[in-house]
Amino acid sequence: MFGGGHRSTILNVDRLELQTNGFLHTFFFPVHRLNQSDNKSFRFSIAPALSASSNVTKDPGEYTADALQLLVALVWRRQISDRLGLRYGICGDHRLGEYQVYPVVSANWQPHPDWMIELGFPTSRLSYQVTENIASMLRLAPNGNEWYVKDRSLEKHSQFVYEAYVLEWALSWRTHQHFMLTASVGREFHSRYEMTLLNESRVRLSSDPTNRVGVVLVWFF
Repeated sequence: MFGGGHRSTILNVDRLELQTNGFLHTFFFPVHRLNQSDNKSFRFSIAPALSASSNVTKDPGEYTADALQLLVALVWRRQISDRLGLRYGICGDHRLGEYQVYPVVSANWQPHPDWMIELGFPTSRLSYQVTENIASMLRLAPNGNEWYVKDRSLEKHSQFVYEAYVLEWALSWRTHQHFMLTASVGREFHSRYEMTLLNESRVRLSSDPTNRVGVVLVWFF
């Protein structure tokens, strides 16, 4: 399976002059391979990505290796019983801020056909299948990233790193065989920024918890 996606972030930091204009973009193109047999499965995912400020993304001549990312995941899943499953593996991405390779492990318990509880690292979630086409989910997960940014003149550049965790509730509606709409509300906390200011000084700051809302459109083909 393969696909593509885009994530946009608007940054607003008061009283600081940043090298970026605050409009941050990540374009990613995932490829998945899933092997299943009996009570176990293996998933390999790889996703080249372009992560940069709008001053960079609007001009292909500004793309450099600093703006490119390679996200990977190797995850095994084993069903222990009808209700209990284990998931484990390794991932390499920017969910924790700067690029890291880290372990993935979780236990999945399904007390009812419509309910699923997953406890683990780096993500825990509670899922409920409301109807055949509507699902609800509450999740706790890291929500970091890293972007290559440039100032408006395209002369100064640096890496902008963001680290945070998010507690989020989402509702997904499969309106069509090829289309799904997801709306979410959540709260980000333990937020930390590492950035370069316009005067080229490097700073690391933290912020208060903030609320967030999101809309995701998915087209299956």
